[in-house]
Amino acid sequence: MLKLVIAQPLASSRAEYDYVLPLNEGDNDRLFVDAKPFAELRPPSGSNNDVPFIKATGQSTRIGYRQLLAGGSAFWGLSGGYDSLWQQGTYYQQLGAGLEFKKKDFEFIATASIPFWQRETSATNQIPLAALTLQVSLPTRLKGLDFEPRIYTVGSPETGTVIGTQMQFTYAMSPSSSATISCNYDAIGGVSGSLTLQMIFPQASKQAAGKRIDPNLIGSFIGPIGNNGSRVIRLSNSVPAIGN
Repeated sequence: MLKLVIAQPLASSRAEYDYVLPLNEGDNDRLFVDAKPFAELRPPSGSNNDVPFIKATGQSTRIGYRQLLAGGSAFWGLSGGYDSLWQQGTYYQQLGAGLEFKKKDFEFIATASIPFWQRETSATNQIPLAALTLQVSLPTRLKGLDFEPRIYTVGSPETGTVIGTQMQFTYAMSPSSSATISCNYDAIGGVSGSLTLQMIFPQASKQAAGKRIDPNLIGSFIGPIGNNGSRVIRLSNSVPAIGN
């Protein structure tokens, strides 16, 4: 999957490449690796000339497991892994985990991230923030349009922990392409928004070939782990642009 998160002027836009590698596939389950390198660009407004054009680079790696339910009309999954971010001479790291459930007209995703923080290594006084996110996906009356509200907690011992919300709409232009517009608010980062464009390149799959799964779920079952914007380490004193 290729993804571009276009942020508001004061935030960093982000380009990602997400690759899913199956490790083992059974008739009703799937074990896989989901790897994502990404780059963040310097905000077009509010940055000094000392900030390079490519502001940060990072990666996220997850081991995931998914299992079909109810004859292929739904599935559940869990995942866990490691994320890192290199920004202006400082290396940030975190552990992440996720839980997901999906059927044709409903999706629930829960993610959590716990950073490793070494204050003396930071050159910019940016603090990595821990987060817990709950998201649901609901269809609307418009074909291809989903509403995805999200509630989350984010913070650290230095900043305190706050509750945030995000409103998100995703429109599927085709089975392999979509656009997402989102707006979120919390007391640490304030109000922010982003537009996410993504293109998925389908993989061959035993489940797809054997038609043991609802066709509407094939892309999600063999695709990247949901809510993957939460896998990018969020830092304090920066406008969030989580995206899809």
